[in-house]
Amino acid sequence: HGTTYGGNLLACRAAMVFLDALEHGGLERVKVAGSRLQVGLQDLADRHPVITSLRGAGLMQGIQMSDAAAIHTVDGAMAKGLLINRTAGRVVRLLPPLTVSDTEIDEALQILDTVLSELPA
Repeated sequence: HGTTYGGNLLACRAAMVFLDALEHGGLERVKVAGSRLQVGLQDLADRHPVITSLRGAGLMQGIQMSDAAAIHTVDGAMAKGLLINRTAGRVVRLLPPLTVSDTEIDEALQILDTVLSELPA
């Protein structure tokens, strides 16, 4: 018996390739991209009072907001092509891939800004 995430040969090899990529510049890219995302989210929080707090590390970020706002934000973002999800009821989670580009981060932030601007008062 095993699991989808068990230590099979393919999963172990994929982990080794990933760790090798992190050792050769990948981790620095994640730090830069995560910082860009955090700065952009802070700008959104400063302009949209529905955001009550931000939390996260690197590229994994959470946006705390009211229940209704969180639901509408996820739905609105999906309608505009941005896949995010809601966790813990009032937290919108962003978890882009480690290979996300600056352009993609900027586009995601623009979509979020538009969606937040369209929320009912």
